[in-house]
Amino acid sequence: MTKLAVIKCIPQKKLECSNEILKNFEKHRWVYLAPPQDQTKISISSTLPAGEGIIISSGGSIGGPNLCFQSIKNLTNSAVTTGKWLENNALKPEECIILNSLPLHHVSGFMPWWRHHTWGAQHHWIPHSMMHDPIQLEKFSSNLIHQYRRPLITSLVPTQLFSLIDNNHGLKWLQSLAIIWIGGASLPIDLANKARAKSLNLAPCYGATETAAMVTCLSPKDFLNGSNSVGFPLEDVQIEIKKKNLLQIKTNRIAIGKWKKNKLEPIINPTGWWETGDLAQHITLNNKKALQILGRRDSAINSGGEIIFPEDIEMKLIKIISKNQIPIADIFILGVSNQKWGQVLVALVKFDYRDINKCQIVSLLTDLIKDWHSSRKPLEWYDCPKLSRNTNKKWEVNKWQDWVKLNTPIN
Repeated sequence: MTKLAVIKCIPQKKLECSNEILKNFEKHRWVYLAPPQDQTKISISSTLPAGEGIIISSGGSIGGPNLCFQSIKNLTNSAVTTGKWLENNALKPEECIILNSLPLHHVSGFMPWWRHHTWGAQHHWIPHSMMHDPIQLEKFSSNLIHQYRRPLITSLVPTQLFSLIDNNHGLKWLQSLAIIWIGGASLPIDLANKARAKSLNLAPCYGATETAAMVTCLSPKDFLNGSNSVGFPLEDVQIEIKKKNLLQIKTNRIAIGKWKKNKLEPIINPTGWWETGDLAQHITLNNKKALQILGRRDSAINSGGEIIFPEDIEMKLIKIISKNQIPIADIFILGVSNQKWGQVLVALVKFDYRDINKCQIVSLLTDLIKDWHSSRKPLEWYDCPKLSRNTNKKWEVNKWQDWVKLNTPIN
């Protein structure tokens, strides 16, 4: 029986944890990459498939996170294909230096580390503290460039880009990178435009835990020329968009299954396609079909006949909150049922301080968005001190819809 190893991915011990992963792979074990505050239940005595690989939590907000089984073969297939994408963009994978600031228990943090093993490239873990210290970040990278004269590449999420681009040292660091893969969430148009104005080599991409990271990617050239897509499928990927914009993917690196009720269940249909939780459309770019993500299907709402993606509203509100220095630590926009409109938006707010006039802050926000279309404004605002994402930094829609039913909005 294949044995299971559990490695708790402590952010301060990424190097030690990654070395332990390799040791367990050599012993032909499945390695469960447990988040620092692990709440999942998987028994070390469970019957596991033959071989070795990782068990890693997906971000799926539909029904909460799933545990995906990704074999070493799948992980390597993904790394090889990503390397070919680099070659098509005039970079030799083995000569790149990978800077990795993302969590090891996320596929977005695991795969850069696995790519360096596959390619024979350099890899450096970037601590969380350094990402919040742009002076040190720029200094660290400048030393690498001076010492090795090799291209630096990294993967970021939009919030990281947002926090660095307006800082002089952060901007210099971003401009020093040959490739910045950006994914994990939609890239706001205004942030994309700012990145273009600063000539950043962004490569917006789309992928999932279930696909061992990216399956489509936009070249920096196409990004800088104005495309707001997530590019074209990589060479081992097929894309289909079904009725109602449902996105399906076929590739040789789909997870072999997800863990449910103490057993492994397949995630592909009989013809080999995996139905994602996202809605998408094709747009024409360079006379080819590029992919554009519209939003998550479980969060999209129909309000009075208009389809609205709460993520877009959320990003616009975050921008307003930041610009006006409003004391709000986090905000989540979701749809709830409404007799008149079918569905409407509500806002869950985690305030920075307890001793503030919350009604006054909500009044300020509603005034700042008074020119928005009524269907795009939150109908109600909720004080939610315990507002948080799951271990994969994703919102669990069903959980917070249930919470709204039990609570009263701010008057």
